[in-house]
Amino acid sequence: MRKNIFRLIFVGLSMACVSAQATVDSSKQIDTGVRKAAQKEISEIAQHQGFGKYALQLDVVIPPEAASLAPCPKTPAVAPGANSKRTLYRLRYEVTCPGVQDWKLNVAVKTAITLPVITAVNALERGRVIDAQDVVLRPQDIAPLNGQFFTAPQEVIGQIVKRRVSESQIITGSLLEQPVMVERGQSVLMVASHQGIEASTTGEAMKQGRKGEVIRVRNISSQRTVDAIVVAPGEVRILTPTR
Repeated sequence: MRKNIFRLIFVGLSMACVSAQATVDSSKQIDTGVRKAAQKEISEIAQHQGFGKYALQLDVVIPPEAASLAPCPKTPAVAPGANSKRTLYRLRYEVTCPGVQDWKLNVAVKTAITLPVITAVNALERGRVIDAQDVVLRPQDIAPLNGQFFTAPQEVIGQIVKRRVSESQIITGSLLEQPVMVERGQSVLMVASHQGIEASTTGEAMKQGRKGEVIRVRNISSQRTVDAIVVAPGEVRILTPTR
């Protein structure tokens, strides 16, 4: 009788240990696979957007139901979550164990990506033209910014503050605007290029324009109106060659 009791206790303890080990193993598989996928995805984004050197922190949020999953005999497949909006600060992945176990789990990853970005030295009022003394590079978490940041002073110098910027605030594209480089009715230099040949003439701007904006410009000689992009103060480049 006593031997049977000991045998039952031993079997019960063994099953509990196996269950605990399965939970640890499946959770570890999920965590490892998702971390690798997130690191690879962020590395590719960083390379594409030119982040330079950055520090990465990942918080893998494994759902409670993972505790009931048996370990996957093979390395689980990890893919971006179906129909999930990809934001840099919160990535979602679908983890799948094919074959005998055949389970699937959706896992979220919270990220913190720190790199030096342009911030304001002091408060900047609306309408101020930014100069080199106004900005500095400081390490910041850029994951929540969705790419709306700058990594070099020359990217913001000469731009105009559109909304008040607080001291030490990260300067994003939504806070700035390009200065007006062409006024309506202004005489401008029209530049056109075709098959490696470049020509220029004088035109009249039909509307105000900032750098990078497309405006209508009338050729003074031919009186033809064309679309042109503002490239510098008083200068535009014709988008399609005139004939």
